[in-house]
Amino acid sequence: MITISKKVEYSILLVSYLAKYKGETVSLADVAKRILLPYRFLGQLASALKKGGIIESREGKMGGYSMSPGWESKSLYDLLDALGENKHMVKCLAGKVVCKRAADCQIKGVWDKIEKSFVKELKLIKLSDL
Repeated sequence: MITISKKVEYSILLVSYLAKYKGETVSLADVAKRILLPYRFLGQLASALKKGGIIESREGKMGGYSMSPGWESKSLYDLLDALGENKHMVKCLAGKVVCKRAADCQIKGVWDKIEKSFVKELKLIKLSDL
């Protein structure tokens, strides 16, 4: 079965928490304490989400993180992309792996259909829905 990594799970929790404080800047230490997540790991996730345009940061005494403008239009797919988690379900769908069964593969089409459906659904789920 497909599993969700801690990276993705904690990022969703971080985004959900920041979304409650629209327009406000929240310290990462506060987030870590309130939702019981490791501070250092949240810092790594926040950096990736910032590069992905999902959250923004402000430095200084009143610094912290907040949701980026337009975050409501971002999808769960965008979050996975920012984290580098948009990987193919099976390696052969990436097009780089040459499988000795490729010529007669009867299941590649099934995996491709499942993956396309999954990606479509991820793009439909907006971060504002979380």
